[in-house]
Amino acid sequence: MPNAITLLKSDHATVKRLLRELSETTERGVKIRETLVAQIEREIKMHSQLEEEVFYPAFKAKTRGSDAEDLFYEAAEEHHVVDMVLPALKSASPKSHEFSAKAKVLKDLIEHHIREEEGQMFQRARSLFSDEQLRELGDLMQARKDSAEAMGNNPLTAKATAIANAAEEVW
Repeated sequence: MPNAITLLKSDHATVKRLLRELSETTERGVKIRETLVAQIEREIKMHSQLEEEVFYPAFKAKTRGSDAEDLFYEAAEEHHVVDMVLPALKSASPKSHEFSAKAKVLKDLIEHHIREEEGQMFQRARSLFSDEQLRELGDLMQARKDSAEAMGNNPLTAKATAIANAAEEVW
């Protein structure tokens, strides 16, 4: 299994590709825009869920009381902002200039988030976690992803809590 950082970076690449494809569409490509937005939403929700339930709690536990703990809070807040922009994009008409503007804002937000995570948070995580711990986190994240996909991406309750708790206990 990949380590946590490799898994998250792979998700980043997928979302960046989808956002780039969306930015290359025009108002006449209504169906492709709708399809891409649905794919982007699915990828973002899954990725955010993995980070918020597994990676972020472990990172926060490792950085508690240090200046690096701020990276956790900034990343969580950026997720919150994306959670506000994505529904606005979904509700905009794919034929409108508003849609194009919202798609650009979402792309910019996510690209900024990715740059900060990969350039700061992941770098710090590599120094805080051993290779084995990063693999264990990756295994927990993959198990969480597999279970969510098996349930049709419905929110999970007990299993998600158990996995998040396991991530905190390991570190």
